[in-house]
Amino acid sequence: MPRTDGNPTMFERHLQTGIQILLVALLGWAGLELVNLGKNTAVLQERLAYQGQLIEELRKELRDWSNLYYRKSDADREIGNLKRDVQRLGERVTDLEEREP
Repeated sequence: MPRTDGNPTMFERHLQTGIQILLVALLGWAGLELVNLGKNTAVLQERLAYQGQLIEELRKELRDWSNLYYRKSDADREIGNLKRDVQRLGERVTDLEEREP
């Protein structure tokens, strides 16, 4: 019960002290959680940077591989050109053979 003279009772002082301790403990816990979140954020940023480097290396390797080997479409086009050349040469040979008795 509150006193009429304005001074808190012993129970009220203990309750206030308990609440203050609880608030300080919660603030400490929140601070530790923020520090841990900061650490985790730094770790994730480093991982993302590393992943970005890996992606760039893989892209470079893919470009190098594509320069090293023919693509199927390029090979098909090249084979088509060679087949047309052979066919034209065959037609020329046939024409020459028909001209000479």
